[in-house]
Amino acid sequence: MNNNDYHDYVFKGGKVLGEFEQMYKNAKNIPWHQDEQEDWLDIRLALELLMKNAPYDYILDFGAGLGFFLNTLGENIGTDNCTLIGMDISETACIKAKGLFENANFSVFDLRERPQTTDHRPQTTDHNNRLFCIRGTLWYVFPNMNNVVHNIANHICKGEKLLVSQNFPPLDSSFIGKDIIPDHQALIRHFSPFFSLINSIWSQDFVSDGNDNWFIGLFERKVN
Repeated sequence: MNNNDYHDYVFKGGKVLGEFEQMYKNAKNIPWHQDEQEDWLDIRLALELLMKNAPYDYILDFGAGLGFFLNTLGENIGTDNCTLIGMDISETACIKAKGLFENANFSVFDLRERPQTTDHRPQTTDHNNRLFCIRGTLWYVFPNMNNVVHNIANHICKGEKLLVSQNFPPLDSSFIGKDIIPDHQALIRHFSPFFSLINSIWSQDFVSDGNDNWFIGLFERKVN
């Protein structure tokens, strides 16, 4: 495959194709218009939700892509010397992101893989206020949802915050992944073994037939 339309690398035949490395190598346009989303409703709502505990001196974004969302968070709710970390399955995405945002670090990490016995949570940290995020990524990793949640939890210490921002198609429609995440309540249940929900917003568009319904949830890491 050498198509320059990023959609062709994501879904095929009603299943997740997930060829993200090839997508970032070959796509003509920036996938999902990442460079045009700063003023989107879900991002503005997420910033309002996060402002209460800001500023953060460490922000890590799972599924960071080209780093635009991470950069927006850093500029709006990060300290002047905030540590910005982006993780993505695509090495090409990480390289391109570093070229765009030199103040951040990016590394390859596959959330879908079986969790390792290694716990990534530090015993001590120089950071006082760490934030972790995942936005719009779950439709591309839902077949391995248990692994995804476990891998995220392995990075987060007790009491630290996780932002989960995820768009949904109309809930009464048929969509890929509905058997795993039929609605935002199911999403909350997937994260509940490791996290407690402390605040959330559900924004539902009753006119659009696109993926314009957003769940924005702020979770806190439990003891285990």
